[in-house]
Amino acid sequence: MITENKTFLEPKKVYIPLTDNQSKIANVKVNEGDKVITGQVVAEKFNGKVKTPVIATISGEVIGFTEKMDRHGKLVDHVIIENDFKRSTVDLKAFPNEIAPAEIRNRLNILGVKEVSYDGLFTEIDFSNPVEHVIVNAVFNNEPFVSTEYGFVMKYAEEIADGIVLLGKAAYAKTVTIIVDKFMDVEAYEELGKAISDKEIDLKLINTKKIKGWDYKIAQKLVKEPLTNNLLDNGILYTTVDAAKMVHDAIREGMPLTKRQVAITGDSLKSNAIYDVRIGTLFSDLVDDLEGYNESENMNLHIGNYLTGTQLPTDDFAITGSVDSIEVSDFEEEEEDVCIKCGDCNDICPAGILPQNIMDAELRNVNQRIVELNTNECVECGLCTFVCPSKINVLEWVRRAKRRVG
Repeated sequence: MITENKTFLEPKKVYIPLTDNQSKIANVKVNEGDKVITGQVVAEKFNGKVKTPVIATISGEVIGFTEKMDRHGKLVDHVIIENDFKRSTVDLKAFPNEIAPAEIRNRLNILGVKEVSYDGLFTEIDFSNPVEHVIVNAVFNNEPFVSTEYGFVMKYAEEIADGIVLLGKAAYAKTVTIIVDKFMDVEAYEELGKAISDKEIDLKLINTKKIKGWDYKIAQKLVKEPLTNNLLDNGILYTTVDAAKMVHDAIREGMPLTKRQVAITGDSLKSNAIYDVRIGTLFSDLVDDLEGYNESENMNLHIGNYLTGTQLPTDDFAITGSVDSIEVSDFEEEEEDVCIKCGDCNDICPAGILPQNIMDAELRNVNQRIVELNTNECVECGLCTFVCPSKINVLEWVRRAKRRVG
């Protein structure tokens, strides 16, 4: 249970990954012993011809490079920066008033505001292909997912609304939509309502007590076509209110992406908290700040939402811009039972395909049937696994079927 809000914005060191799960090559621009300031580009990582800056999140001295596991479970090189606690920051022009779409896109790229929301259907903040629709999720109790709390919306409603408008402007979007839980805290809802009342933002209220893949359904109504695993391919940029706040900060304040809010939960921790944390902080440092772990023989560390997040075997990893929640709990293995063909996974599927039938076809190696069942339309949301009473990982069977037929 989350009992407090905390800050951890002045770590002694930060560890910044030089590559990620998409960008495998980096051009490092600093050497050991170099002095850097917050927002300075320390490397550029490449995904094909697409270049993304890697920025320093504190000011200080580069004290070396090391290989560490990243949030995706991959061993990658990190640059280590020792904090000088001077808070020196790159001097960038703020745009408090009008700004052209091209300038918004350029500024977000310079300041590293790209991969903010990772799990589920969320996309990068990417304008390299046409974007016709911008969707921003303000739902924090989002079906079986975990994220931060509504105090963030209440505190930063105006900044969030402005960030959403800036995203729409940068994309030349036809529609801009915010998804809100009908059971949202009243004060947060009122603040958000006031903030968007004079803006061209379409508000969609959803019922989070009914698990239906609401975000998928809202996105599909906009484009009127089957969705892909990457909504950017459908002309949709889909992100969170955290990202909208970061966009506001980058444009209006000239502030690079150096911190974010992270929910740290789980019964294996002595206490739970929502942190404002400096990107590059080791999770193990946050655990120490929470007074460590409860005694346990076998713990499970999970980053992101329950269905499509990542499990790591270590707490020795750095917080990145795309880490919004971490849970550490006692590991409880649930034995799979046989499929009882209840159809719950078919009923819940937001894409309207039949996961149980696909799983059956995969088990029997029937390629033609896998194709006929439109397996390629699965967006891997994981709801089929979540509702399965037999505790079967239905999603994994569907993934195998997708790989089988290409």
